[in-house]
Amino acid sequence: MGDSKLSAVEKMAETANDATSKIASKAESTVDSVRTLANEALDKADVKVRTLREDIKPAIDAISGRVQNMAEHGRAAYAERSAQAREKLNTAADKTCAYVSEQPMKSMAIAAAAGAVLAMLLGRRRR
Repeated sequence: MGDSKLSAVEKMAETANDATSKIASKAESTVDSVRTLANEALDKADVKVRTLREDIKPAIDAISGRVQNMAEHGRAAYAERSAQAREKLNTAADKTCAYVSEQPMKSMAIAAAAGAVLAMLLGRRRR
């Protein structure tokens, strides 16, 4: 009876050992399957990101070109307006000089009146 009990315990231990080995083997197989699926998913995501990047690049290039074109147009418009303003200022300065040369007394009277009005306005603000 001692041998039969020992034999039964050995059989149970062997059965448990076999079950443990099968479970460990299945766990390894499952981990490998999950790892493979994860790698495939990452590869697909990488391909999609690259494709998206390639699809978007022309649009980004087009927008960049438009922005540069708008900036150049803005600089040209600024230069043109600046030149026009400078020309108008020079014309006004020339006319003023001509008027002062032709009408020196009248010009002094106008300047004195403008100075008095300005002094009066500034004097009121300080109060």
